[in-house]
Amino acid sequence: MVSKRVLLPEGVQDLLIDDCVYRRYIEDKLMAHFSSMGYMEVSSPTLEYYDIFSFDDQDASGDQMFKLIDTNGRLLVLRPDCTIPIARMVGTKMKDFIYPLKLSYVQNVFRIDEEQAGKKREFRQAGVEIFGVSSYKADVEIIVTAIENLKHLGVEDVQIDIGQVKILKEVFENIQITEEQKEKLIGFIENKNFVEIGDYIESLDVAPNMAKILKEIPRLFGSPEEVLQSLEELPLTEAMKVAKEELAQICRAIDDIGLGDYISIDLGMVARLEYYTGIIFKGFTKSLGVVLLSGGRYNQLMENFGLNCPATGFAFVINKITKALKLQEKLNMAFRTHYLVIDRGNINKKHLEEIKRMREQGCIVEISLLDKKEEIEAYGKRRKVDIIIEAEQLEDLV
Repeated sequence: MVSKRVLLPEGVQDLLIDDCVYRRYIEDKLMAHFSSMGYMEVSSPTLEYYDIFSFDDQDASGDQMFKLIDTNGRLLVLRPDCTIPIARMVGTKMKDFIYPLKLSYVQNVFRIDEEQAGKKREFRQAGVEIFGVSSYKADVEIIVTAIENLKHLGVEDVQIDIGQVKILKEVFENIQITEEQKEKLIGFIENKNFVEIGDYIESLDVAPNMAKILKEIPRLFGSPEEVLQSLEELPLTEAMKVAKEELAQICRAIDDIGLGDYISIDLGMVARLEYYTGIIFKGFTKSLGVVLLSGGRYNQLMENFGLNCPATGFAFVINKITKALKLQEKLNMAFRTHYLVIDRGNINKKHLEEIKRMREQGCIVEISLLDKKEEIEAYGKRRKVDIIIEAEQLEDLV
């Protein structure tokens, strides 16, 4: 029987050799592509003060964060989110940089996610943030960056669902309901419970125009043309009309550059992170059916760190992308010839120079630590070595 002391905590996992290779391959491709688009890499610490996740415009979700106490009695957390620490970094250490400020990262986050099978607690994310641009152009670039990176990795059947939180927020500002009633409505909308939301709204004191919008919002998903047309027929306030036009402008711009087939609209999409203020989006692939990425605009978040600065961004979930690529058989990494050099005590400087040259050319070159022929052959077979070679034969490769 295995001792409980050697078992892993719930929601975390070991990555063995192949999974590490896959993750490194995906992350390197993503970060290289981010860099080619002008994004600069940053990294925030694993430990942060709890305070930065407890502002009114954020979903602190204290029960979902891992908390610690430092030696001075201050409450710390393991980083549950990447955007907020990077916003802190920009507001305190990078506010004098030239804008737009385009940042990228790849790092772990830690939180209890009840929606994930197995209650995941540790996630590997790679993402980008743009600071200092209020224009729709930044939202377009962020969504295009997500699509192009998934295509760059080889993910097939990509779909980006785009929402607009301004419309639902405007509804809630125009009706008088309790926070508990609001959460119940959000749950119905998120799960597209058409019957339940209709019955529940009838039990509330909601003006007919707002009630009509609330009942229709969960149904407003599909192609941009269809959804925007349906939205046009609702009794929108002026603020909602502005939000609709912003959404339409973004969809038109993405279509104009030839990526319109990858996007759809879902106005029933709910932003659980309270700091989102406008466009939000999630990315999927039909073969997996789980969220590969999510993001959106968060214009007020930076005020918590003393900076009036609009911002938008998104994050990939690396293990979900890995799973999608495996299912689609798209993890086609470059082949590297693997050599095993037998050392019979005769390896010299010239041999080592040749080994160095081969490694620089991209080959895997191991010097055998075994002596017996059968052990060397067994090792080579298990490691899937391409060529087992004597040291003196290296000279024939020059």
